[in-house]
Amino acid sequence: MDKRLLESFVAVYRSGSLVEAAERLNISQSALSRRITELQHRLGLALFEPSGRGMAATSDAHDLLPLASSALEGIARFEAAARANSVQPAIQITVAATAHTIETVVAPGIAEFTQAKPHVRVGVLEANGVEIEDLVLSGDASMGITGRPRYDAGLVDHQIVRLDILAASPKPFSAAERRNGIDLRALCERDLLVLDRGYQSRLTLDAALRLLSLSPSIRHEGGSGTVILSLARAGLGTAVIPATTRTDLNTAKIVANGIVLGMDLAAIWDPALRWRAEVEQFADRLRASFASRRRTRHA
Repeated sequence: MDKRLLESFVAVYRSGSLVEAAERLNISQSALSRRITELQHRLGLALFEPSGRGMAATSDAHDLLPLASSALEGIARFEAAARANSVQPAIQITVAATAHTIETVVAPGIAEFTQAKPHVRVGVLEANGVEIEDLVLSGDASMGITGRPRYDAGLVDHQIVRLDILAASPKPFSAAERRNGIDLRALCERDLLVLDRGYQSRLTLDAALRLLSLSPSIRHEGGSGTVILSLARAGLGTAVIPATTRTDLNTAKIVANGIVLGMDLAAIWDPALRWRAEVEQFADRLRASFASRRRTRHA
């Protein structure tokens, strides 16, 4: 199977448009149409149907997308192995994430990764949490780090770490709260300092509040974990932060209906990305870095 046919299939599936997919692949629309026609002829299946000004994927296309993505990943690993024995080209990958995630997750892993892979340069692109997937889909970012991957977009996702959501306060929590976490109902009796809705930790908190029909007093809502921690330190309330945030305040996990609030932080990328092998290696480096930090804390 020709790799270009698989890349074309994935691009059209994700964009729903021959025009957008052709622009992403940097080929003419007629050339892309011929590739799709050839692939459908080889498979004996209809993969797309006209839908308004775009293309709608058929049920067969939905079934084949995971296989196409896996095949492209396998090709990428094969190419990476071949490059390991040849002169390696300079590679630039760009990671889209929130400013907080760049500070606490991405930046610590860049130096270690580029030291082992000197031919790879890693850049960052600050983005609101809801923008990250679109930046990856448009090709503006090679990889996104997000707590909210959509599973219908045809992107590869690899979990980096499971993050608890914490309450932080200058006043100590009770021994039971330190051990088992603070109940969300009890937390809502306090003034809260929270991140805005561009952060997945805030969306997770909001979902738990809706589930329990709770309406806390939010004293401050902002885009900086440093700011809400400073306000907590000044006694204005209790901050709600993801566990990656460093603080000298007292912290406790937040529990709702017996479940610790948290989120899965994942790396996402396009399976048709040229340098996807290096992107996957960087994701693996971030995951290993978190595992190492956790072992150090528990030692």
